[in-house]
Amino acid sequence: MGEVISTGISGLDIILHGGVPKSSITLLQGHAGSGKTTLGLQFLLEGAKEGEKSLLISVAQTRAELEHIAESHGFDLGALDLEFVDLGNDGAPDQYAVNTQEEDLDDLLSQVHSIVERVKPERLVFDSLLEMRLLARSDYEHRRDVLALKRSLVKLGTTAIILDHVGEGLDRRIEGVAHGVIILDSYTPQIGTTYRRLMIRKFRGHSFIEGWHDFDIEAGGLDVFARLLPQRLPPQKVGKQLKTQVENLDAMLGGGLERATTTLIAGQSGTGKSTLATVFASAAAKQGMKAGLFLLEERPEVYRDRSEGVGIDVVEPEREGTLFLEHFDPSEVSVGHFSQTILNLVEEEDLDVVVIDSLSGFVSVLPERHNLIPQIQSLLQQLARQNLVVILTMSQHGLLGETPRTEVDVSFLADSIILLRHSPEGSEIRRTLAVVKKRHSDHDRRIKNFVIAPGKVDVEDIEEGAKRQIESQS
Repeated sequence: MGEVISTGISGLDIILHGGVPKSSITLLQGHAGSGKTTLGLQFLLEGAKEGEKSLLISVAQTRAELEHIAESHGFDLGALDLEFVDLGNDGAPDQYAVNTQEEDLDDLLSQVHSIVERVKPERLVFDSLLEMRLLARSDYEHRRDVLALKRSLVKLGTTAIILDHVGEGLDRRIEGVAHGVIILDSYTPQIGTTYRRLMIRKFRGHSFIEGWHDFDIEAGGLDVFARLLPQRLPPQKVGKQLKTQVENLDAMLGGGLERATTTLIAGQSGTGKSTLATVFASAAAKQGMKAGLFLLEERPEVYRDRSEGVGIDVVEPEREGTLFLEHFDPSEVSVGHFSQTILNLVEEEDLDVVVIDSLSGFVSVLPERHNLIPQIQSLLQQLARQNLVVILTMSQHGLLGETPRTEVDVSFLADSIILLRHSPEGSEIRRTLAVVKKRHSDHDRRIKNFVIAPGKVDVEDIEEGAKRQIESQS
């Protein structure tokens, strides 16, 4: 592979294994508002930072429009060469008029070639092919004009990104002119933020990570989250157990939860999934380890108060830096963003335990639910290969007396499964706990009472619970 240059977007560079090949032509396609111009500016600004001559030729944007985009991201365009070829003449000295009524495409192309020859840029962004397509008399003429532009850029050794609109009925043969093609896509649900993703459709002679990758547009530009590839990490041997120091619970688990494994805690609403997950995280903090809890449903302040009510102090470990709480609104964050946030904290704080509470939040809002499982599977595998204890909670539907059910079956992702249930018993509701799967150690297969009371979380035999209940009533 030849020399590559950075795009100015770290996540995109990861996908492209370092960046775009030097002297290549990349076609960047997307709908209006998908982030094409912003990505192009980040590419040019990265070049200017490295001392390269970076040129933007805009047919689609006026200077005022471009400056507005730059201002929204805090970009300083002072180091860039900016040229505006307008389809109408507003009298600005750096703009060129094209008589659209006569479809004078030749004049437009002449001006573009003249600018390129005069500036001789090392990096170029051309915005965009849509205007050229609208002026062309046929698809053949359009491909011929784009090919002529490519020849000029190749002759100068320019690394270029050419922006283009994507849509139904457009001639995809134009993609053959470029060395690489990047697609920007977006979907806006009825409730929640826009879900954005990108894909590298091709890159001749250059390797890249295939598939769709999530990205956000925020102040500062595009933030791209490369699809996880856990298979690139070396496998980990199952490690030392994390003990909860709740004696009966540890006994049911065959001693505790092993490092480099994933545990699923599943149950109906109110069965104590979050509380049980917190027991593990708190135990890790008490033993000098670090735990991160990533909340998708419960607000941190509610979580702290509820934990305190059952005798689990999460505030002090937070102060000491052994327990970290991060809250996400699943309707406002992509799976890629969520995953990368977890991995960043794992690296920055050297976490030992990760708790995701709960997966159900994503299931309810993700536009393409069938994509959730492979993305979460990749995240869990990556965390396990980093020698962590990973705990995932999942809500099940069904109230008292109903058969619990889940929208998405993720049980195959887990090395261990703890199943929580509640059922009526006289005038009370009884919680039960069962360890239904544990790959790496023997475990107690009996169903036991799961006790959550003020200042207390414990596990007890059902017979013992019944005896205690009789004694309390007598």
